[in-house]
Formats: sequence, C-alpha cells, structure tokens
Amino acid sequence: AAPQELPTLILEAVKELEVAKQQVLKRIQIWKRQQQLAGNGALFEENLAPLQKRCESLVEVYFQLHQQVMAASTALGPELLPRLLERFTEVLSSLVKR
Repeated sequence: AAPQELPTLILEAVKELEVAKQQVLKRIQIWKRQQQLAGNGALFEENLAPLQKRCESLVEVYFQLHQQVMAASTALGPELLPRLLERFTEVLSSLVKR
C-alpha cells in the first residue's frame, strides 16, 4: 500500500477488530445466559473450547495489528497514533473484563 493509504487501511483494520470484539462479547453474553437457564433445567453445552478459540484468535489479531501500528507510528502522525492506542486499550480491556 502507498504510504498515504496506510492510515486509512489501519483505521479500517481497527474498526474490523472492534466489530469482531463486539461479536465475541455478544457470544460470551449468550453463553452466560444459557448457563443461567441451565440452573432451571434448560439444556446447556458447557464446552468452552469454541468460545476460547474465538477469544484467542481475536487477541492474536489484536497483537499483530498493534505491532503494525507501532511499526508505522511515524507515518500515522502525532494525532492519529494516540487515538489508535486508546482504541486498542479499550478492545483489550473489555475482553479481559468480560
């Protein structure tokens, strides 16, 4: 990609990361609700492996993208870089907290 396209591509990637995070968090909420309903006798699939795999994959993408942002920090400029880093922090902290 041309250097002037880099900020746009990175912003798109961060936006996609945030969308994927929302999907994972939604799936976690569904799992929690199913676990609650199991207390009332509903069927419940306790296997956390698929959910864990989603979380691990998302964190892997997070770290790869974070590395790319840091490598391109000079091209991103002093205004965009702190905003991106803040968005990264929010993605990781919301995953860990939930």
